[in-house]
Amino acid sequence: MHDIFRLGYKVSMSASETDTAELMLYGQIVEDGPKWWKWSEEDKSAAEFKKAIEEIREKGATKLLLRINSPGGVCTESVAMRSILGNAGFDEVNIRIEGMCASAATDIATLPGAHVAITEGSEYMIHNPWCMCIGNANEMEHTIERLRNIEEVSRGFYMKRTGQSEEQIKEWMDAETWFTAKEAVEYGFADELLEADVSNETPAAALAVMHDLYRSVPEQMIVSNGAGGPTEIDYSEKEENAMELGNITLEQLREGNPALYEQVQQAAVDAERERLSDIDALTIPGYEQMATEAKENGTSVMDFQKQLVAAMKQKGRDFMAARAQETAPAAEVAGGDPVSNTPTEEDEIKAEAKKIADMAAQMVSSQTGMF
Repeated sequence: MHDIFRLGYKVSMSASETDTAELMLYGQIVEDGPKWWKWSEEDKSAAEFKKAIEEIREKGATKLLLRINSPGGVCTESVAMRSILGNAGFDEVNIRIEGMCASAATDIATLPGAHVAITEGSEYMIHNPWCMCIGNANEMEHTIERLRNIEEVSRGFYMKRTGQSEEQIKEWMDAETWFTAKEAVEYGFADELLEADVSNETPAAALAVMHDLYRSVPEQMIVSNGAGGPTEIDYSEKEENAMELGNITLEQLREGNPALYEQVQQAAVDAERERLSDIDALTIPGYEQMATEAKENGTSVMDFQKQLVAAMKQKGRDFMAARAQETAPAAEVAGGDPVSNTPTEEDEIKAEAKKIADMAAQMVSSQTGMF
């Protein structure tokens, strides 16, 4: 019998003593924050992961089964989870991938000494980290440097886990490579394929979900050709498959394929979370109400950026018009001011207008990524 925990929230407990515990990572990997910020209870941080591990150890468990079905998340959190798991003192750690192990979630699955099994039909994906960046050239260069460091860390994890060369790992990461369960075992990311009475190929409906989940899923997915290497298959019928998917109700999808139903829900959550996060990143002091309205109205990030720049330009025009009206009586005064180093009102107007214009010019974002 196993004790089963859901990252700190106990699901069930056997009546008898046991030394084996089961832990589920079935959501995104997120930074620690208030409970209301999460889109799903399944999303967990390294702090929650640590709490769950400590609770398991306190109950006497010496072995752990970690079940993963995660699209990834924050890289620093996943690295912390990997370290927490490695230092927990378990005699045995087994990892079972059930559906998806992608992006940052794969860091955890490279734990040294762990036995990694992957269920048939599951997906395993590695790529370069990405993040949102806004600021001047120095800030962007700093972000690029940090991303390169994270790339190097992940490459090291994958190299140790698989025995593959750095060049091969880099090629896979640069291409954002999706591996079938069979390929994950073949190339060393997993140790064992857990077979089932289903096809090992990724269903067409699942491919549609993948295109929504990630920014750069290639038009051609990497699938096994059964001959020792990945073969590119062109899914030219994806439009027809999409039409068939469109005829399925959510209730039918939930009953027929619960895992895919959860992925569809997660795709919508991810898209909305990204929209809100991007709007927050673009918002500058004084325009918070505009950001709140954009979030509530479902405004796209691009439209919000246009609205924000337009509002800033209008503010500049209004300011200059107001100052011109204030200084109009000065035109009736004969003579002129002696030459001095004191800025004139006209200089102040120009300076303020330039400040607003500069702020508008900085509304250029760079989408590089950290997930």
